[in-house]
Formats: sequence, structure tokens, C-alpha cells
Amino acid sequence: MTMRLDLDLDVDAPDQVVPVLRAAAEVYQESSSELQSAWQDKSAGRPWRVIARILEQAADKIESAL
Repeated sequence: MTMRLDLDLDVDAPDQVVPVLRAAAEVYQESSSELQSAWQDKSAGRPWRVIARILEQAADKIESAL
């Protein structure tokens, strides 16, 4: 698993938060898939899938609010 280090929420403008949240969600979704594959267990990556879903929802809410 390769973690991206450019997932910093210290951004210059509010509209830059959404891409960071979506990128983080993608990283966590990938982590979930890798764990599921490695362990051959669908529940292995569940916590990361849950976090990814929450981050996507937050990004959607922020995007619609802006």
C-alpha cells in the first residue's frame, strides 16, 4: 500500500477541500481493496471503505454548499 502524502487539508481556498477529500477517499478505497485481496476476506477492508464513503459524502456536501 502506497500512501499519498499530498492529502493536506491546509489549502488556500475552500473549493480546494473537495479534491483533497475525494483523493483521500480514493486512497482508503484502494487500501480496502488491497486488504480484501490480501486476506481473501471481504470484511478485512471494511473500516477503510466506511471512511472512504464518509469522506465522499463530506465532499459532496461541501461541493453543494459552495
